[in-house]
Amino acid sequence: MQPKLWMLIAAGIVLLGSLMIHPVSKAAVQPFENWERLAYTAFKDEYKGAALNDYHYIGRTEVNEEQTKDVFRVTVKEGSTRFAAHAEIYFHPVTGHLISINVFRL
Repeated sequence: MQPKLWMLIAAGIVLLGSLMIHPVSKAAVQPFENWERLAYTAFKDEYKGAALNDYHYIGRTEVNEEQTKDVFRVTVKEGSTRFAAHAEIYFHPVTGHLISINVFRL
């Protein structure tokens, strides 16, 4: 075997091995934008007729190997009452399947 070909094969094996040891982050497979519209719809369903302001993404938490959580926040105005609310969207980090949505007042 020629030395250059041997070096190319060895480099390929090392590269493949490094990908197996350090796989791409599972949570990165699902961008938060996938859940953004769903969270906003959940807020609208929970607080029908209320004004929703200051809607934004809080962040992501890996709950365990089977669940990842994205959190969204909104300010709700019902009449003269104002309060913050969160929507938590739980999904499988690899398959992207929705597990549950929880909306609650802070």
